[in-house]
Amino acid sequence: MLVFIHGMWCNGSIWKNFIEYFKARNYECKAVNLKEGFDLRHVCFMDYVDKVASIVGKEDVLIGHSMGGLIVQKMAEQKRIKGGVAICSAPPKGIEHSNLTMKLHSLRFLPRIIMNKPVKPDIKFVQNFVANCIDKEKIEKIWDKIEPEAAKVAYELATGKIAVDEKKIRCPLLFIATKNDKASPPSMVEKIAKKYNAEFVVKDGCHWIFDNWEGIAEEIAKFLVKVYE
Repeated sequence: MLVFIHGMWCNGSIWKNFIEYFKARNYECKAVNLKEGFDLRHVCFMDYVDKVASIVGKEDVLIGHSMGGLIVQKMAEQKRIKGGVAICSAPPKGIEHSNLTMKLHSLRFLPRIIMNKPVKPDIKFVQNFVANCIDKEKIEKIWDKIEPEAAKVAYELATGKIAVDEKKIRCPLLFIATKNDKASPPSMVEKIAKKYNAEFVVKDGCHWIFDNWEGIAEEIAKFLVKVYE
């Protein structure tokens, strides 16, 4: 089974096109809704990891975007899985995020994080750092799809709190970056891939991969052939 794991501010429905693509190629697919069933005032990153762990088995391939990519890394560390794909991945502890402008902009979230209130970025943040390669007239539709995220989860990712022991990972991993990604720049994603001695490819696009997804799906399909052969 292919298990799709969304990033911050999204839900499982974001994978609709990917799931249709892979179901047409006879893969069983499931998209996880990470926030479902949780009180966002009290949830942390490892709660999401545990939720994914409860539904995956040794023959599954995990496919994660952004925060979901970091969950893929934790799952590969903690459980026996068939393989993992991390797209525009958030970095684990020890790999510094290289976009200082984005970090400074993220300081706007600090009051809500301190008060432990769910965080949703403003439309300018989405346009500048998440969907910077998307036509401006589509930005509002993308922003409408975005959901608040748990403050603690946002804090853990922003401050690089999530450690992954690469020595414990035994399955093949593929890291996919996009050329114009300002949230997870290709240079940073390449460093993550090197941590695991994993495959690394760069495709066109930015952090919002869901309007220009076909090339990424094709890379995943090639990886799956190797994993399941």
